[in-house]
Amino acid sequence: MDDTAALSPDVPAVPQHSSGERYWEIDAIRGIAILGMIFFHTLAALVMFHIIVETETFLKYYNCYVFGTAIFVILAGIAMILRHERMQRAGKTDREYYVTLVNRSLLLFGIAMLITLVTWIAYRVFLDSNDAIVFGFLHMLSISMLIAIPLLRFKKWNLLFGLAIMGIGTLLIPHFTSPEWLFPIGIHSAEFLAHTPDYFPLFPWTGVLLLGVGLGNVFYPNGIRGFTLKYNPGKILQAMAKLGNGTVTLFIYIIHMPIIFVILWIFGAITGIGYL
Repeated sequence: MDDTAALSPDVPAVPQHSSGERYWEIDAIRGIAILGMIFFHTLAALVMFHIIVETETFLKYYNCYVFGTAIFVILAGIAMILRHERMQRAGKTDREYYVTLVNRSLLLFGIAMLITLVTWIAYRVFLDSNDAIVFGFLHMLSISMLIAIPLLRFKKWNLLFGLAIMGIGTLLIPHFTSPEWLFPIGIHSAEFLAHTPDYFPLFPWTGVLLLGVGLGNVFYPNGIRGFTLKYNPGKILQAMAKLGNGTVTLFIYIIHMPIIFVILWIFGAITGIGYL
């Protein structure tokens, strides 16, 4: 079983009859979500290169992007539960489990900071802009995982904790615009949003992760699927499950935007269509 870090922690499947399998439904959902993310980011890049115009129709796709991101984060919360149970069965202690989560979070945060550096350089070199991704998806996910560790013992109660944080993040936090150094939790000015193309504040997104932790305890109690799933995945869902493997998903997340950018840059240079 691969232990490499992923967009969400690697999801170890523990079905009733084989401890070595993965839960295909989790990987398949993540695979579908990553395709949705690639689709939206492609549209965003086409707008950046002035190949298509940002219209109301385009902005509707953003709602799909938010939904897909929420799926990723919920799966991350479920995965934290599944990993704990798997490590217990392997004879690992709670301390070893928490160390694993901390190390995984720090690795994701390190990748997030690298993304900040690369985007800071890229925007200055190609667009002569001060923009950069200062608190994007991986920033949020890594810190939210750390916040969730002391709350794991509350199991299903994390559903309420998650809903409370989501409520604060959507109903209360937006009314505050300063001090702007609190942008990680969602307090910022409109000017801040104009200079960061990818932004996921801890409020409400940490709540979404805790929602996943609670759902993990509901649907996968003791790390075992708590419901009957009689459907056998066809070839398409099997392909989605392979794509949604944690390691593959992280790799795709890191490389897909640079690849899209290079393809469009070459396309523009050859055809004269599109510009930065």
